[in-house]
Amino acid sequence: MLVNGGDLAEEKQKGKVQDAYSMRSTPQVIGTAHDALKFARQQVEIELNGVGDNPVFIPEDDMQISGANFQGSPVSLPMDMIGIAITMISVMSERRMNRLNNSALSVGLPPFLTKDPGFFSGLMVSQYTADSLIAEQRILSAPASIQSIPAAADQEDFVSMGMNTAIKNNQILDNAYGILGIEFIAAAQALDLREYKFGVGVTKAREIIRKHVDFLDEDRPLHIDNTRMKEVVKSGEILDEVEADVGSLG
Repeated sequence: MLVNGGDLAEEKQKGKVQDAYSMRSTPQVIGTAHDALKFARQQVEIELNGVGDNPVFIPEDDMQISGANFQGSPVSLPMDMIGIAITMISVMSERRMNRLNNSALSVGLPPFLTKDPGFFSGLMVSQYTADSLIAEQRILSAPASIQSIPAAADQEDFVSMGMNTAIKNNQILDNAYGILGIEFIAAAQALDLREYKFGVGVTKAREIIRKHVDFLDEDRPLHIDNTRMKEVVKSGEILDEVEADVGSLG
């Protein structure tokens, strides 16, 4: 849908026989992440509608039952999975960005997406930023749900550590916005260096990116562009505008 109407879709430009995994397996990886999100949401909704009391009182039977409906594992384990899924998507994003930066892989684009490689660094340093964010995500993606520490004289000897999962997932997601933003900047830069017609969805995405970040003609501090694009990704503006033109991508 995104490339419809462009030279690649209409075979006016020569394509590869087979793309790298980071390109052709993107739908499968994103689909897996969607499934993880669906499962996690289902588990959270079940818990939100459940009873977390202890003990549970059943007055009609004059009964009280001491149990563990408060146990957070039904939420913390799916939340750990969400952190892993987001990191997985981020790794794929960085790998695609690498293929744009690396002239041995980019099919005609200049090294680091700059018109004067060697004199200018282009987007080389932005890849460092993305790599650093992913390194942090990988550390944070270690499951919290298996990190229980006994307390209360070993009466409470297994807990879910769910709050830790929620806290680290916030950082994983924040990093993901930054990583995807860097990929979008690189993609727009690459499009501006190409000389053929792009699909309707791709053209709209580039248009939105260029509203916020200018073409990198000469080196400049990139943290401003990266921070701005991170907020654009977080806002959903690119997705909303593209779907308005090509239909739902969900």
